[in-house]
Amino acid sequence: MTALLQEEPGFEMLVVRRAVGRAPRPVVPPDVVLIEDVPTVPVAEAVGRALGPYGETRATRALIVMETACAHRVFGYLRLGVRSFVSVDAAPDVLLAALRATARGEAFLTHDVARRVIETALPHGPDDVSLESPLAPPAHLPPRTAPLTAREREIHLLLTEGRSNAEIAEICGLSSKTVKFHVSNILRKLGMRNRIQAVVHAAQSRGRDTAA
Repeated sequence: MTALLQEEPGFEMLVVRRAVGRAPRPVVPPDVVLIEDVPTVPVAEAVGRALGPYGETRATRALIVMETACAHRVFGYLRLGVRSFVSVDAAPDVLLAALRATARGEAFLTHDVARRVIETALPHGPDDVSLESPLAPPAHLPPRTAPLTAREREIHLLLTEGRSNAEIAEICGLSSKTVKFHVSNILRKLGMRNRIQAVVHAAQSRGRDTAA
């Protein structure tokens, strides 16, 4: 990862932590800190070590690099305010997309992490989603105006699996800009506010079908 980022335009490595000892604190706070998830280290300690030196008002954001998306550790990080996760064997374009999203203050969850979050959260959610629920389409949005095209159905399936735009672009052989355009159209047609709402709605629908 270090070698990749040192060669990638637009990124500057301020500190590389060595295997032994702590890395020195950089003069300029970083925009993003990559934190390796080590199962034997409590999540609070891992985040505290990495972000503690920059104080509570820091603009620094964390990107957790995980080998296995363990649900209780993912939720531990989420409770500490971390919103971005990437697998240790992520493709270079996925890692770069995760870094850029994290730097912008956006959440980034790879497919495996998103699946873990959904599977863990669903048993604790309501059995029926009404229009008053925050997961339901808002009443002021119009109903679906047109059926999804074949390409939109393909992207919608990947979207509801928790795939990121970068992953969808790679699978479908499209540019990220084209995928973003399709996702916006899909959400508009389905009356959804965001992709997370679409993922949860699809997961709940699958759960009802399985129960039936």
